[in-house]
Amino acid sequence: MARTRYVKVHGGRSFEYISQGQGPATLLVHPGGPGFTYHYLRPLLKLANAHLRVVLFNPRGVGKSWAPRRPSEYTVEQLAEDVEGIRRAFDIKELHLLGFSAGGFVALEYAHRYQERLTSLLLCATGGSAAEIRASNQMMRAAAPEPLKRRLRELEKARKFDTPEYAEVAERITAPWAHGFVTPLPPELSPKHLSPTVYRAMMTRTGDEFKVDGTLARWDGRKYYAQIEVPTLVLVGRYDFFLEASRDMADRIVPAHLRVLPRSSHLAMYEEPLQFLKTIREFLLDVTGD
Repeated sequence: MARTRYVKVHGGRSFEYISQGQGPATLLVHPGGPGFTYHYLRPLLKLANAHLRVVLFNPRGVGKSWAPRRPSEYTVEQLAEDVEGIRRAFDIKELHLLGFSAGGFVALEYAHRYQERLTSLLLCATGGSAAEIRASNQMMRAAAPEPLKRRLRELEKARKFDTPEYAEVAERITAPWAHGFVTPLPPELSPKHLSPTVYRAMMTRTGDEFKVDGTLARWDGRKYYAQIEVPTLVLVGRYDFFLEASRDMADRIVPAHLRVLPRSSHLAMYEEPLQFLKTIREFLLDVTGD
């Protein structure tokens, strides 16, 4: 089993990580949430071999990684700078950057800032903007049974965002799109693996699960699509709430290859694990030739 280590970047900040494989190519994996630890992405370690090192890390404020003091320091832009700091600390020459869900936002931002340092980009179960998160939220709400929608409106009006009932109603509305083929949720995605500080700072200051009012509120990475020239994989489940956003992403990134897994929602690594890993492995083989 890969053991937990720490990498120190410029400025003395340290990040918790695990790795497997040798390289020289490195698949660096940014988890989503925002605020989840890397644990639910451990299946990606199976891709490691004598030519590919896989590195999963906890972003700022997550797990035992360095945490800033102010909520304003949890932004997509700053997370992208952390990725560059980690790349430099590891001295990665052949970087394959995988962003899952909200980690895909960071991967896009990194591609905009440091594309010359990238060998390939893997955008999994993700979108390109806060506007698309809001659109996905509205889609899930609209598809919910009327009694659930009515109760959600009542809880929102009373601003009972921190109550167990609100959490249950929100979960029932999003479940078909978030983990429709996985019941119950894997323990790696339990609340103990999510940093509420990071999640609330970036996604929802109020706790309203259907309103993006954190530091992500105005972020829009879609303007970067036309600039991306490195080989890109866009991987998404057929029932993922980010399906349409992923299709748009693949259409507008010229070198992108879109793969839609037919029996997955947002957690393809658990819903179709063999196809999920096979798709990524084949993409990396095409890019590296190894």
